[in-house]
Amino acid sequence: MTRPILNVVEREETGKNSLKSFRNKGFVPGVIYGHNKDNKNVGFNKRELDRILAHYGVGSSVELKIGDKIKPALIKDIHRHIIKQHVLHMDLQELDYNEKVRVKIPVHLVNKQAVESSVSVVQQQIGELEIQAYPQYLPQAIEVDVSHMKFGEPMKVRELPICQDEHIQVLHDGEDIVALITTASKVEVAVATETEEDRLRRLY
Repeated sequence: MTRPILNVVEREETGKNSLKSFRNKGFVPGVIYGHNKDNKNVGFNKRELDRILAHYGVGSSVELKIGDKIKPALIKDIHRHIIKQHVLHMDLQELDYNEKVRVKIPVHLVNKQAVESSVSVVQQQIGELEIQAYPQYLPQAIEVDVSHMKFGEPMKVRELPICQDEHIQVLHDGEDIVALITTASKVEVAVATETEEDRLRRLY
């Protein structure tokens, strides 16, 4: 499974002035931590990091190139400038190829246009799926083809292809509903009701 390779430079100074100088040189500071591992203050080339984060985000698996070593890791947190939205700092969790890890992977519904119409829509019930696996088997996302779905027959977790992958343990209940087809009017009513509840909550 292909993962982006992120070159890492180690840094020793952590003061405010040193971080400013580090950023001015075109780097983004970060920290790498892990189970039974010392925290490492590191940095990433800003242009390279921006290219990777254009396609990957929190929860994504990456390969860290530290010197001549390649290590698996997860992107755990991305701190961005509140207005300009550029990356200020990034946290990563270093993994061990011989140790399983529990993560939440985003669920993406594809081919919805095949079953949606002016009166029916696909409603997603689960946005992330919790799984456990060795780092080399972690997917970046779980794509779910809904083109074969029928009204009144919700798609459940146990029906997902990932549940048949012998390298991955799905931690969700197999009977949990991933998606279902519902009428467009019901979705609109649900949104309106939620908005009204939020309004009343703010008032009282």
